[in-house]
Amino acid sequence: MTPTQRSKDQWATLLELCGVERMATRDWVYCALLKAIVRGQLKPGTWLSEVNLATQLEVSRTPLREAFQRLQSDLLIERGQNGKLYVRGVSSEEARNLYAVRASLEELTVEEAAANMTAAKLAGLGESLEHMRLAVGQVEQDVAEGGRDFHDALLEIAGNEVTTSILGQLRPHIDRYRFLSTRTSQGRRLQAVQEHEEIYESLRKGDVESAKLAMKCHIENGRETVLAALAASREREHHGGELK
Repeated sequence: MTPTQRSKDQWATLLELCGVERMATRDWVYCALLKAIVRGQLKPGTWLSEVNLATQLEVSRTPLREAFQRLQSDLLIERGQNGKLYVRGVSSEEARNLYAVRASLEELTVEEAAANMTAAKLAGLGESLEHMRLAVGQVEQDVAEGGRDFHDALLEIAGNEVTTSILGQLRPHIDRYRFLSTRTSQGRRLQAVQEHEEIYESLRKGDVESAKLAMKCHIENGRETVLAALAASREREHHGGELK
């Protein structure tokens, strides 16, 4: 497969995930770029060339510029000193801050979801968990997608609009690190599934404190995996820059 064909296939996959047939052009262009950044296909520091991206997505520059403005507001891209736009980097400090906020909100969500749980809602949560199980041996991103669906289902069951709004604003940033954590190793993907199983089983048994503890451990393990991945990346960059 040529690089050009591979690029087309990657964009086609992202566009399918966005459901472009139901969107205005400016919206699906934004969605595709957002997913490309979150899933690591547009890596930190990547220059966002209007010409190249307009050609790859087969759109004019107007919807592309509108998408860029939204991504800048989301703090996912930034303008360099040379005036060009780049994908924002990731950092250990940002990861720690995000995971600290996320841990508090996710534990609250578990507690509130437990109070609203019904057999039907638990069954829906189980479907998201099954998606994760099936994805373990396939594409790493699918595990993260399943994890996001699981957390979204918990949010819906909890019914706290404030928590939903805050996590919604943080979601693209959280997802960047979530994909990074499940992309590092097969072991982490298996571990993530097991952690969600523990949360689910505790909720099924009505053990709220155990469910909250399982969620706390899940978030902490994800954070540590991300921090290790970032440290390894810095180490590779350091050795890559050394003279041979």
